[in-house]
Amino acid sequence: MAGRKIGPVEIAAGRLLALFSFDLGFEINLGRARDALPEGVRAGMGDGTKIAPAHVQYASPPLVQSLGVRRLVMVERPVDAEVSLRLHDFGAASIIFSMPFDGIDCASLPTLTAALATGGALEAQARAVLDEVLPKVRPAIARPSLDGADLVEDYYVIQVTQFAPAIDAATLLETHRDLLARILHCEPAPLSPTETDEVLRTAVTYTPDDLIVTDWNVALVYDRVYQDVLNVLELLNVQLLELRYLDRMLDTRIARLYEHVARRRGLFSLTPSSLRVRELAELRLDTMTLRERLINALKLIGDLYLTKIYTRTADRLHLAAWQRSIDGKLEVIQNIADVYSHRAATARAEVLELTVILLIALEIALALISLICAALRARWA
Repeated sequence: MAGRKIGPVEIAAGRLLALFSFDLGFEINLGRARDALPEGVRAGMGDGTKIAPAHVQYASPPLVQSLGVRRLVMVERPVDAEVSLRLHDFGAASIIFSMPFDGIDCASLPTLTAALATGGALEAQARAVLDEVLPKVRPAIARPSLDGADLVEDYYVIQVTQFAPAIDAATLLETHRDLLARILHCEPAPLSPTETDEVLRTAVTYTPDDLIVTDWNVALVYDRVYQDVLNVLELLNVQLLELRYLDRMLDTRIARLYEHVARRRGLFSLTPSSLRVRELAELRLDTMTLRERLINALKLIGDLYLTKIYTRTADRLHLAAWQRSIDGKLEVIQNIADVYSHRAATARAEVLELTVILLIALEIALALISLICAALRARWA
């Protein structure tokens, strides 16, 4: 239910963070990448402001490299942004732009988030930054990606340190529900009460003065200390990118496999079928390995602050649906592998039968030759 309306509210102090994630390859050796980026540091979890056990940690922390301050164009407006690079060992990279966001009227934000989500200007600038740094880290990339070179996932985080007038989380949720929902949903037009409630279902608060609300492309982080939340959201964005990449790669491979299966096979097709079975086994193993490393990149156990943010945002991004899609395609690949395995077994049986026939024919021929030779010797004796 929509709450009572009060006067306008603006962001007195805050930042806008734009995250762009790219797939670089199957794996990145972060040790070698750090040699190429000597100022890079390994990211960590835990800022000390929220109670969390030690096992809320990265399985393998990404390498973070500051790239300085750059002048960007955001929705036709120049802005200075702090730029950083994050490299993950499972083959992904993120470019993060962090821009001052002070004195912003919240009523203008739905239009801004809609423009950011559909414009693509910052995405082009992020890709340009990545292209500049890529030659340095390319030697650390195992099996560079070709199929996923055009893939990118963007996510925007509106971080607020202070609103004007000052407002607590409960009052913000009660009195500005429609505005918050439209900001997060990138929708300048009013939303229905039902849709508003659905968008704000992800809201998480820890103290009266903090609020985290996430949607499919935008998050509002009302908190002075936000690095852990940013880490979680960046990882989720990378996970979505990699799951999309795996899904598309499997689609491409399955289409090629169907063409292969439909071809007429020759009599001596044992070796190609055996090789196909081996290739498909390697494909399934690589896919499952990457997916497991991806999903287990952050260890979150229990009903904790970051766990709530992670699970609710993952639901918004439909990560479980992407995983089910990949599981289904892995099952299709297994079925195709079974077809090739059956073909290989059939080919082996055919070769064996042909070998037996040839041996019998050879034995008969040798017997006939022996009889003919004996008859000739008897005739000329």
